[in-house]
Amino acid sequence: MSLHRERGPMVVDDVRRLPDAPLVVAEGTCLSPTLVDDASRAVWMLPTPALQRDRLESRGQANRLYLLLHEVIEREVRASGVPILRVDETHGVDDTVGAVEELFASALAAGPRAEGEAERRALLREANLAVVEQVRGYFARRWAVGDAETTVRTFVCECGEHGCVADVEATVAAVAAGPALAPAHA
Repeated sequence: MSLHRERGPMVVDDVRRLPDAPLVVAEGTCLSPTLVDDASRAVWMLPTPALQRDRLESRGQANRLYLLLHEVIEREVRASGVPILRVDETHGVDDTVGAVEELFASALAAGPRAEGEAERRALLREANLAVVEQVRGYFARRWAVGDAETTVRTFVCECGEHGCVADVEATVAAVAAGPALAPAHA
């Protein structure tokens, strides 16, 4: 739980250093609503207690620490007054995306956002290269075992087509060498 408090400010500092365009989504349990500058541009997606228990049990992780962290986060969110979007099994991904788009409709309309396929490709490439650097950084540690370049990760398809949500399973070396494209987009 100490990481919850320590990492959040570091993530916010990193996000603040990013350029104004395009819009950025930051997520994770380390982000506290107390760190949010503008509550109109924030939403906390919280699972129902039943969904959280089911998901943790399915991964063999249903321990007290995760449940306590959920309680801490929910308490902070409620106290801050930022919007909460309850996530449960009755709403699919499309419903959830629609609810988030509705909450952020004015921010999304105001932009800035990537215009055109070339800008989308550049942003997707940047995201994938960030993953490459994270993996390389991990394996650069003295205690890390393995080879960064042969490590397989999930990357986003860099085709730049509007609406593409394809993932690409590839080695770090392959993505570092060129764009990650889903087979249908190669």
